[in-house]
Amino acid sequence: MNTLASSLIVKLGCLALPALLLPGLHGAEGEFRLVTESIEIAERGKVPGYALLVDGKRMSFLSPAGWSVKPDAAKKTIQLLPEDLRAGIRIRILLEKNGGKPELKAEQLRQKVLERYPGAKITHEFRCYTSGEEGLAFDIERLVEEETAVSGRIAFVAFDGGTVEFELTANTKRFPDYHLRFAALLSSFRIGPAASKSANTGRVGGSR
Repeated sequence: MNTLASSLIVKLGCLALPALLLPGLHGAEGEFRLVTESIEIAERGKVPGYALLVDGKRMSFLSPAGWSVKPDAAKKTIQLLPEDLRAGIRIRILLEKNGGKPELKAEQLRQKVLERYPGAKITHEFRCYTSGEEGLAFDIERLVEEETAVSGRIAFVAFDGGTVEFELTANTKRFPDYHLRFAALLSSFRIGPAASKSANTGRVGGSR
């Protein structure tokens, strides 16, 4: 493996470390708890899934097979990583103070993406869907350490109470290899009230 590829793997792997180091939040408004559960899927039977309990909401999803899932309560994020660390998917929950459903404006989201990654180039913009809601997604390309080409896909979806972001990051050459996994994650994602939880659950991490 060359030095540039190793550098990218280290950067992706480090994204998961804060979940183990940061202190938990306390109180109902700071709830951020990830649990495992069994999900029934037609023609596949019961498969392992996850449910995130955050401020009165329950967000369930299926992780790509073999990927680790690490919550970060302080940042309200979940990091999904494959064993080889050649890619990463981050789910970020942004809550609205008034509890309403925010309006997603394309120009504001473009600016947000470019502010997050100065020097990046937006290569594609399109509609995306999850949990019955329509959102906006952007593909970007950027350089890491001025040499390694990295691509990303960032999807924004609003819900009653805030916005959920899904962000895929991978080496540009390998980026297409992860499109289906990212799409499957969005397709599996569901948002509902916290009370609608499965009986077959187990704690992964987070706070309450």
